[in-house]
Amino acid sequence: MPNYRFKMRKILSLAITVLSMHVVHAQTPVGAWSDYFSYNTAKGVAAGVKQVYASTGASLLIYNKEFAELKKMTKTSGLSETGISAISWSEEYNTLIIGYLNTNVDLLINNTIFNIPEILNKYLTGAKEIHRIRTSGKYAFLACSFGIVVIDLSRKEIYDTWKPGADPDDNPVWDITTGNDTIYAATESGIFRARLSDQGLSYFANWTRISSPPDPGGKYTSIIFSSGRIFASKSDPLADGDSLFSIGTSASLFSYGSGIFIKSIDPGTGGFTVSDGSSAKYYNPGGILIKSISGYGFAASNVLQSVADNGNIWIADKNSGLVKGEGMNNFSVLKPAGPASDNAFHITSSDGRATVCAGGTDNSWNAAGRPFQVSLFHDNTWTYISDVQSRDAVRSFTDPADAGHIFISSWGSGLFEYKDGSLLHHYTDVNSPLQSIVPGKDYIRILGLAMDKSKNLWITQSGVAGSIKVLRPDGGWIVNPVTIDVPVTGDLVITRSGYKWILLPGGHGLFILDDHKTPSDFTDDRYKQITVRDADNRIITNVYSLAEDLDGNIWTGTDEGPLVYYTPEKVFDQDLKASRIKVSRNDGSGLSDYLLRTETITSLSVDGANRKWLGTSGSGVYLVSPDGTRQVLSFNEKNSPLLSDSIISLAVDNKSGDIWFGTSKGLQSYRGNTTAGSEKFTNVYAFPNPVREDFNGNVTITGLMMNTQINITDISGNLVYKTFSDGGQATWDLKTYNGKRVATGVYLIFCASSEGTEAFVTKILVIR
Repeated sequence: MPNYRFKMRKILSLAITVLSMHVVHAQTPVGAWSDYFSYNTAKGVAAGVKQVYASTGASLLIYNKEFAELKKMTKTSGLSETGISAISWSEEYNTLIIGYLNTNVDLLINNTIFNIPEILNKYLTGAKEIHRIRTSGKYAFLACSFGIVVIDLSRKEIYDTWKPGADPDDNPVWDITTGNDTIYAATESGIFRARLSDQGLSYFANWTRISSPPDPGGKYTSIIFSSGRIFASKSDPLADGDSLFSIGTSASLFSYGSGIFIKSIDPGTGGFTVSDGSSAKYYNPGGILIKSISGYGFAASNVLQSVADNGNIWIADKNSGLVKGEGMNNFSVLKPAGPASDNAFHITSSDGRATVCAGGTDNSWNAAGRPFQVSLFHDNTWTYISDVQSRDAVRSFTDPADAGHIFISSWGSGLFEYKDGSLLHHYTDVNSPLQSIVPGKDYIRILGLAMDKSKNLWITQSGVAGSIKVLRPDGGWIVNPVTIDVPVTGDLVITRSGYKWILLPGGHGLFILDDHKTPSDFTDDRYKQITVRDADNRIITNVYSLAEDLDGNIWTGTDEGPLVYYTPEKVFDQDLKASRIKVSRNDGSGLSDYLLRTETITSLSVDGANRKWLGTSGSGVYLVSPDGTRQVLSFNEKNSPLLSDSIISLAVDNKSGDIWFGTSKGLQSYRGNTTAGSEKFTNVYAFPNPVREDFNGNVTITGLMMNTQINITDISGNLVYKTFSDGGQATWDLKTYNGKRVATGVYLIFCASSEGTEAFVTKILVIR
């Protein structure tokens, strides 16, 4: 120890300049989650005296009227679920009621969530959905597919379940309103009413169907009580629009328009609103039209719900998001930054940037027909690439030498090349060797993109001759004469040896090309299509993902877990078999199981420590050790903020440590504890720094070389902790070897390369 302390002090004397110039960096802490939703759509809105709430479906927007402050709330920040089906505000109880698609319920009170899971947990035959939520006094009434669930807001619990209908069978309730001690239910088979003061409303016979409308047993979907009457919309599948009736002792047609379908009728200040998709109409209590809104100046309206609020109007718009109508004349959109779409069909990420393609295909590889949308994330800012004439952006590739130079492949519209957000080239069958399955039509299907060390962009085309094409850096094209005779030619990986490994979806295995790094000379090419077989010669039919790890091994994600090719350079010399990974049960039996044998690995990526992130079709995400024999982490909907257990795409940013997840319910990221190791110590620092009294996480040291030895001492040189980096990053739990949290003080972090040829010193201040 004395000798060690002497060496540390010697290094310290050489590092004073480095320490004095240390810059504190703001960083997302390791282990933190972030979500990124599109706020271009709002599905529901509710207004209180102080705040306005809007549901995007995946998340919640909260707008403070007094301070003009907009916040978002998601599953990551406290909501129990994604997939909001309805919201409603109780001013009396200062409570927002949130109903989810899976029938879970949250109460949001003073920024605190109270969960009511009883409907979710109750087994019911048939549909189980929450269509609408209304409040009256201390009760919230949930219009459900099986009746009405009543929540007592004062007790934060379910009070009862009511069953309006003509018989004991479940009768879907679409909307509810109250007035004059009466509750009215708009249902699949008419409008039913009952006195709120009556007992036994869980029994259908205690409800009365209103007989005055022309079709008393029809489907009524929206309803409101106003000025002693009810206004209710009737939906008829044989009609080309909804009929809105005014109902008192008799019923009369209030409004009808061809192609007009009513989305919601809502109470508001001084009257009520009717939202019918194309417009928001504001009526006084007696039904006299005061204002009709069919556009905002910057866009036409597509209204799903609207609320009048003291001369203003709040609109949940399908295309514009949350719209504020000041004086019902001056319109503005309120939305946080986010991607263009919640569809995250494919993600690439590197150097602190992420690119998200929102296109897609169905399971048969037909085009999804989604708008051509690409979202780019950098420095906490979103920018967008779009093309209104094109569809289905499916893959992206960023030039390693120029982060602003991006290629986008589409499933139908060809190849796009951008520079700093501006389109440089759109390659189609008209101006390039790219081909359409149907000449002259948008069937130019491109998937895989990869660039070799000579900056040639390799692409894979499906359904045409010449499955592999190369765009040279000078703009010229090379068409490889080989045609892979399969329906779909998929993702492409260029290995360190220069081999091109191509995934062939639909049970067709893998295709490997060795062009000897001479893409325009075909005389020396070797190529081979292989069926994926394990060491037992068992065929694995479906392969979904492909990656090369830091050791040069090829990992494949299949519907029977991951398999690995450990000597991929021998693929042309022998009948290469893929290896399954055996994981010991560690139960004393001596037995092992194949890693994730029953899981479909939809996406996989390798982090800076050569660990593998595996996304699955239904069990979330797994992180395994470099050789796959040890599970490091597992994320799913139950044990983490992961939005969905269905992972569509996954990417690792080995500069920031972010792991990006494209799920079936949206996009999010997790700050991992590993980055890629550098060749030298570059911008080494620790964060957070200083460590405040209330911090309970791990300190992260970043900017390191691979397998850096870390020694942490107090200012006197006494060794406190030591470890090795995972890739270019290491963590410290702020404890000594005996498990005690370190005292307040300055701590020195000595970094040494694995060969001992490079060293660096930084420091950190800990406050207790």
